[in-house]
Amino acid sequence: MISFRYHLVSVIAVFLGIALGVAIGTSALNGAVVGDLRRQVSDLKKNDGALAAQNRVLQARSANADLLAQTFGTKIAGAALAKTPVVLLGAPGASKGLKDAIAAQVTAAGGTIAGRLQLSKDFSDPRRANDIRSLATSGLHPIGLQLPTTDDAGLLAGALLGFVLLGHGQSTDLAQVVAGFGTLNMIKAESSTVASGKLVLLIAPGALPAKDEAGKMLLSFGSQLGAGGPTVVVGDPASDTAGGLVALVRNDDTAEKAVSTVDDATSPLGQLTVVLTGADTIAGHKGHYGTGAGADGLLPGAGS
Repeated sequence: MISFRYHLVSVIAVFLGIALGVAIGTSALNGAVVGDLRRQVSDLKKNDGALAAQNRVLQARSANADLLAQTFGTKIAGAALAKTPVVLLGAPGASKGLKDAIAAQVTAAGGTIAGRLQLSKDFSDPRRANDIRSLATSGLHPIGLQLPTTDDAGLLAGALLGFVLLGHGQSTDLAQVVAGFGTLNMIKAESSTVASGKLVLLIAPGALPAKDEAGKMLLSFGSQLGAGGPTVVVGDPASDTAGGLVALVRNDDTAEKAVSTVDDATSPLGQLTVVLTGADTIAGHKGHYGTGAGADGLLPGAGS
């Protein structure tokens, strides 16, 4: 007859066996896992070192390119914009330093700044869209202007401003339109005189939140500006990320065909690219240039 003690000893033995098996198995498994993790860490360190080296090479090349642009930029650009009046239009939040740098590069390439205007945050505020609709559809209507059939405030503003900034209509239309937007606290002249031009450089702000309503409005606005004549959207590398204006243009089928873009205008090479892109756009060629993922190449004529 099997005693209770025998049962107890048997059960204890079974559990001891299970515990021993788990311990042995866990040790073996831990050893394999630790070994695999060590190999992964080693591989990551090697990859990190390779990427760091590659980054140093790219930074050196970028510095050399900027030095080349600083030293020979004027000769490379030549008279790309000779006797070309250019309108500098800052989107809400555009950097003054960037606008100044672009203006200097335009002048160095033989162009003139016909006018320098800055849009306020009210311009792209969706709560002010009705004010733009009223101004465009009933407040002002230059002879010859055909507004798009839409209630999109960005498209209406782009059609109206593009018409007068690029020299269409009567000589007095530009002043009236600028004054009209001025009464809405949406536009401010930064130059003593504002005349129409043959090229509009729309200076983008940096990064914007994804799906930002102001960004969507500026996308419509920039696209419609391009429908009125040669337009280049100019920004820094951040403008080609997330909801940035350059990125929005490049990801929109209509806008990317309507305007050109430059995404590295904070660098000397990028500022040279703006001038070359502007001349190329006037000649009827659209392109997207810079160092961002959506660029066609570094500058016009250079492969990606």
